[in-house]
Amino acid sequence: MTAVFLPHNEPYLGNDQVLAFDLAIPPALQSHAEIAKRTFGRLTPLQVAATEIIPQGVSIALSMRELVRQAYLYPAAILIRPLVERTGTIRYLQENPAAVELWSSGWPRKKQPKFDDLLDVLHPQVPENGQEALRTLLHKLVHSDPAGSVYNMFKRSDGVPMFSSGKTMDNPLLCRAVCAAGTCYLKMLNQTAREIFQDVA
Repeated sequence: MTAVFLPHNEPYLGNDQVLAFDLAIPPALQSHAEIAKRTFGRLTPLQVAATEIIPQGVSIALSMRELVRQAYLYPAAILIRPLVERTGTIRYLQENPAAVELWSSGWPRKKQPKFDDLLDVLHPQVPENGQEALRTLLHKLVHSDPAGSVYNMFKRSDGVPMFSSGKTMDNPLLCRAVCAAGTCYLKMLNQTAREIFQDVA
């Protein structure tokens, strides 16, 4: 097995969702390069929050892509939840101006929106049972949970199930799911950044 994969030989090269993720990255980076030029000037409180939250989300998305390149699909999947939290938080602040002051004053724990609130902001058209399924999946991936462990399982050549402590080379479905999530939330972050910094985008 190759110790370190490069763009020309990564194991999931050719996967349609990997390609979609790759295509979403350059526009996002271009937006942030443009926006960065004015983040050292006078900013609104929402723009200040955006300069703190959005780069974190972009960095998480890029980390997911690199983990996919190296076939570390399980840790890439775990990063979906913090990416959802960053994306949901900036969208929540954008839609709830009164909450920006709370963010600026330290974001008191009891005043923070629940994870359900973030999912409502991100996926308003998704029915409650769909949001519940997503929330449950993300929780199980992050925490030590038997149901979440199956996403780190593979079958040996003789069919015996095993749990990986390294690269996962033969799970294109998990790869597609991770990359689809990364693409979705990276695009949301990019769109939100352009809305908050309209005069730059």
